[in-house]
Amino acid sequence: MAKKKKIPPESRTPERRTPGKGVPIRLRHYEALIFITGAVTLSLEVLASRIMTPYFGVSLYIWAGILSITLIFLALGYQLGGLVSQRRQKEALQLSLLAAPLWAALSIVMATAVYPVVFPFLATINLIIASFLGGIILLALPLVVLSAMNPLLIALARDANPEGDAGAGRVFFISTVGSVAGVVLTAFLMIPHLTNFRALLWMSLGLGLVVAVISLLQEIPGPRKKRLLWGCALVVLLSGVLLAGQRAYFRMLAGMSDIGKNFEVLAEYTSVFGNIKVLEVYPEGEGRKPGRAYLQDGIIQNMVTADGVILDHTGFMMRLVEAYAPQAKNSLVLGVAAGMIPRALHRQGGKVTAVEINPNSLTAATKFFDFDPKGIEVLVEDARTFVRRHNVPAYDLVVTDLFHGDCTPDYLLTVEFFREVKACLQPGGVVIINTYFDPANEAANETILATVGAVFPYLLELRSPSSAGLVESACMVAANVPLDPQVAVNLADQESMPPKDYQTLKAARLVTPAMLKNPRVVSDDHNIFSILFASSQLRYRSQFNKLPPNLLVN
Repeated sequence: MAKKKKIPPESRTPERRTPGKGVPIRLRHYEALIFITGAVTLSLEVLASRIMTPYFGVSLYIWAGILSITLIFLALGYQLGGLVSQRRQKEALQLSLLAAPLWAALSIVMATAVYPVVFPFLATINLIIASFLGGIILLALPLVVLSAMNPLLIALARDANPEGDAGAGRVFFISTVGSVAGVVLTAFLMIPHLTNFRALLWMSLGLGLVVAVISLLQEIPGPRKKRLLWGCALVVLLSGVLLAGQRAYFRMLAGMSDIGKNFEVLAEYTSVFGNIKVLEVYPEGEGRKPGRAYLQDGIIQNMVTADGVILDHTGFMMRLVEAYAPQAKNSLVLGVAAGMIPRALHRQGGKVTAVEINPNSLTAATKFFDFDPKGIEVLVEDARTFVRRHNVPAYDLVVTDLFHGDCTPDYLLTVEFFREVKACLQPGGVVIINTYFDPANEAANETILATVGAVFPYLLELRSPSSAGLVESACMVAANVPLDPQVAVNLADQESMPPKDYQTLKAARLVTPAMLKNPRVVSDDHNIFSILFASSQLRYRSQFNKLPPNLLVN
């Protein structure tokens, strides 16, 4: 029998080479696809963490869950792609490579439709377990099928480069560069301009269109090409329907909650610093006027009645200003949010400087909460950066109201930060610190007290007694001059106020090192607050998962 003559790789028509490049034309298309799906993979991870924040929080445990889920499903995808590439012929590999992004896109659309309904239920169980389940819903199928594409393309490229690594290095290089591009585009383009809900849908729609274009450019047998194009059409249709019908869908979600009709979203702002919603709140009871609420990442941080009465913790902090810094002429407010505190200080007279890292907070405060920046020095800057460069004793009052997600960022709790705040204070100046205390985590409570107390010789703790054992908002007043807790007690007796504020003022006490059982001072070199407060953050978040589902979708 005559031996068949071998056809050299460069003369095979299905994989003809680009002149001067030595790389098949078809591989160029697939390499572009690998770049795009690499970008989608990392973009999904970033968006998933932000999507889950209003439901499960941002504690160390939650982040550990997200990263674990990501790595597990990437590993499974690599293994799956390797197994498939060994058992399928070239044409089947080509079809699998193009079908994978469609399966990912379809699962993204389904997850986007499902998570607003499922996540509120998951948030009622253990939040760590819930975060793993949430990560599986959002990431499992997309990460598995997208990461499986790398081994599939390596198998397709084997004929083009039978020696060396068979193109493995090039494929993983392109995919990794795509991942970097995905993170950059997500941070600087998608997050500032799209809600996470819409970003997922645009991502799935884009995958459907990209696969459609590549399918049309490739020489694929008719029936297979037709199936791919029908799959692309289905993905684009479902994504488009959910994008166009978002308002109706959210109205349906609001109807799923007994209190859904009590809230209306007036505005939404999305940025790398979190999701802000401005709400119109309709109190129950006939004839009662609506108020306004400032919601950030699923937690109401400020609320004002129709008559301009400040509710919640902001009003309590202004009572502390009245008690311990009534004559303040030059005040610094770190953290603006809805602008309640700088506005109230400005109305009392004197100079006010307000520092806020999120420009969207200033927009919301000005447009919806009567915050007038005229007469107030407003700076868009990180609080730590400001106090570090402004080390001149210029202020006789500093208010730190620095919350992001479930807690104050840990770099704004160290002994070095409070030294920098102290350097901004005039002799006799006072610092009022907004925080919270967890009755089930006294080790963390004592650590923050010890850290502040290491800088200021006089420290006053105002903790709300919690009969239910809940994580409660609290304040600290720190100074270089003596502080008298009786001033707070007297204020409680002189003024009508909510019962919780009354009890907190009555419980005011001076803190000394001898009162702390295990005082630890936290520094920048060894910042353990993310570990210490991890369980408290979970408890704190679980107390706020009572809002209607449509308000938690960001």
